[in-house]
Amino acid sequence: MNRKQRRAIKNTSSPAEKKMAEQVAQFGKMPEQCSACQKEFDKKDRSMIESWNVVVRQEVVRLFCPDCINKTKEVIDGSHANNE
Repeated sequence: MNRKQRRAIKNTSSPAEKKMAEQVAQFGKMPEQCSACQKEFDKKDRSMIESWNVVVRQEVVRLFCPDCINKTKEVIDGSHANNE
């Protein structure tokens, strides 16, 4: 295998790898507070990192605290119960 072939193999990446790289690059665009209630987010607090949710849609990055996520789930569950 010559150098040109090795480079060609090395430079090929799957669409999933490209998508993941784009999402990692968007990490810098992440807000510093909850997008719903404006509660501050500490990037150095491990418990916050593990409990908060990041949503990326069409290159817009949103951050949600556990309280807002739970309120949203309650509203969704309530509306599904009313529809049945």
